Amino acid sequence: MTDISQVVQQRAAEVTADELLTRMGYRNVGTKARDRLSRVVADQQLGLATPEYDFHFASRAFSEALCQALAMEPDDYLPALDAIEAHLEEELQAYKPWLFVDTGFKRADRPGTAIFILAMIESKRRLRLPPDTFRLPWEQQLQRAQQLVRQHMADTGGELKIWGRIQRYLFCYAEDQTLELSPNLDVVGDASWTGISQASVTLKGKPLPLPTPEGEDAT
Repeated sequence: MTDISQVVQQRAAEVTADELLTRMGYRNVGTKARDRLSRVVADQQLGLATPEYDFHFASRAFSEALCQALAMEPDDYLPALDAIEAHLEEELQAYKPWLFVDTGFKRADRPGTAIFILAMIESKRRLRLPPDTFRLPWEQQLQRAQQLVRQHMADTGGELKIWGRIQRYLFCYAEDQTLELSPNLDVVGDASWTGISQASVTLKGKPLPLPTPEGEDAT
């Protein structure tokens, strides 16, 4: 929890929601305003990570009005809000490390499988790491990747349905920077994407977004 969010929660607990919203300038306090206030107060990032506008305040203006209504000093809360936004922007722009599961698949391996089906299960070959992985020292990023490989091998038994037997993992840790990991966690060395395919469907030359299997995240 950030220092500012802790202060906001402590002070907000001493005031009713309707009183606080009235201080913020809401004339007719309704359910939507109360719900938004509750979400922002409980959020470590004070709602700054989610663009929102209720015809009264956008996200940043809402958090500023909230701090002001809680009698916080601008010299305290403005730099703190700036710091949260800078942190969020850094996360937005950063390359998020991930793993590609390489089975050496070739289209000829499954001639009867529609490309649409392959595109639907493409996410099975792309594994997310925790979003804060990029902030860790390199050695810890690698350890996370190896831990994910270990877990994935245990979960799949070393084979992906349709794609085939897992031959290696590609740890993509930066733009154009890829490291090969073996299924038994050995670091093989720098790797190339040459020959690696991606199943997709296009419409008029543009990639067509497809739903991923339930519970899966596409990367």
